Amino acid sequence: MSGMRMVIVGGGVSGLTAGAYLVRSGHEVLILEKTSRCGGLVSSFQKEGFVFDTGPRAFGNAGILVPMLDDLKIRLPLVKGPVSTGIKDEIVHYDDRGAVRDYIASLKRLFPESREDVGKIEKNIIEYCSVASVMNRVPNPFIKNPLRDLRFLFREFLPWLPSFLRALAKTSLRKRTVEEALDALTDNSSLKDMVCQHFFKGTPASFALGYFENYLDYQYPLGGTGALPRALEEKIVSGGGVIVKEREVVKIFPAERKLVDRHGEEYPYDRLLWAADLRSLYRRLDGSSLAPRVFRSVEREGRRYLSALPGESAFTIFLGVDESPGYFAKISRGHFIYTPRSDGLGGLHRSRLEDLKKNFPRVSQRELLDWLRDFCERNSYEISIPVLKDRSLAPPGKTGLVISVLCDGGLFAMAERAGRLDELREKTRDFMLDALERSVYPGLGRKILFVESAAPVTLMRMFNTANGAITGWSLEGKPPVPSSLTGITAAVKTAVPGVFKSGQWSYSPAGVPIAILTGRIAATAMGRNGASW
Repeated sequence: MSGMRMVIVGGGVSGLTAGAYLVRSGHEVLILEKTSRCGGLVSSFQKEGFVFDTGPRAFGNAGILVPMLDDLKIRLPLVKGPVSTGIKDEIVHYDDRGAVRDYIASLKRLFPESREDVGKIEKNIIEYCSVASVMNRVPNPFIKNPLRDLRFLFREFLPWLPSFLRALAKTSLRKRTVEEALDALTDNSSLKDMVCQHFFKGTPASFALGYFENYLDYQYPLGGTGALPRALEEKIVSGGGVIVKEREVVKIFPAERKLVDRHGEEYPYDRLLWAADLRSLYRRLDGSSLAPRVFRSVEREGRRYLSALPGESAFTIFLGVDESPGYFAKISRGHFIYTPRSDGLGGLHRSRLEDLKKNFPRVSQRELLDWLRDFCERNSYEISIPVLKDRSLAPPGKTGLVISVLCDGGLFAMAERAGRLDELREKTRDFMLDALERSVYPGLGRKILFVESAAPVTLMRMFNTANGAITGWSLEGKPPVPSSLTGITAAVKTAVPGVFKSGQWSYSPAGVPIAILTGRIAATAMGRNGASW
């Protein structure tokens, strides 16, 4: 079956990847994007000559990004996205694999009373970095099919396969979160926080402790991260695909194979890919004409997604700074994970946060701000300095900074309903800047030219995303989607006839490589005969 009408809802990286592959296969492709631009969380914007990235600060290749660009013959100039990490004044630059030893040495200096525990953590980090190295070494076979390239099959893929299977078994059998793994290695709560608090709560230990290997794998597109969705968009349009923006789908009739947008316009389809929040799929679904047995399956699946917990969000500030890039280059590389204090968040991000949310209507201003100040002082920051990766991304002699902190989007949603959002947004921004000025960037406040901020509610409004979640489902408990590579082909299926899914809501944990991979797998599944089970 060829030349089918494929409709994709969601013009993020996953939907665009699927669209590019479906166009290449000769299908009629229509992408409906709710906002005025494609890319979703992956985007860049300009202000007063500065370029800022709104989502990921760089992309992990993971054997997926570069092979996908090569496979689709997309020319996108990439440079390395070097990383530094820092705790107080202990800063490590990840220019090669020896940086892990420097990181461990810094932990031993920061926590001399727990040197033996740090040694245990080191063994786990080395083990999981080895696993990550194996996973990243060869192009992913879903992107580069080894059966179509015999040279690749015999020289690279087959020699790599045994080590990959061992690594896959290791990650599949050990289903511990990073918090659980660290609990077994040390009783020092501050040490545990320093290792893991910049990851989402519940992140698998294999992913978090092996992430040091991924620091060496980061790629950054010249022009900013928004260059990736622009390149995919151009590929789709040049191949005959159609992308319609500012078109929000409000109703889906799977029995009739059609969609309806907010303006009442109808879109027939042979196959539909939902590359957006899965809650919105089931809230818009009219399954009344489906066969009873199918309807019951769809209803069960919808309840599972609608009741599941969304993941954490982020608060981000964008700074134009009247300071040369050289000043910042002396401190870190262009991607910087930094923690001003070594005592960690502790209960601030757990029990105290839950108490605040539970009692929010009765929480005083002082109580909220005291918690928020501590939260910002003890947290870990992801800082991106685009001009250190691409010199064209800031005016001469000036520097742009993108500074983010993980946070609970539900708290900001509560603040908005209570009329306290402006205060929470302003104080979060001020406390973040104060924490960094008193630690790694002294005097920063005097050199700021402008400040912009984006709270979780910004993401909720723009992308119709529950709690402003930035990587899909919460990793605490059991996400309602596959979380092992052994089940990734099933990640794109739904119980709805003719409807597929991809992106951050289809697999967990998710990032740009998973968005690309699920988009590619979905395109393959959609193009098969009999795909409308």
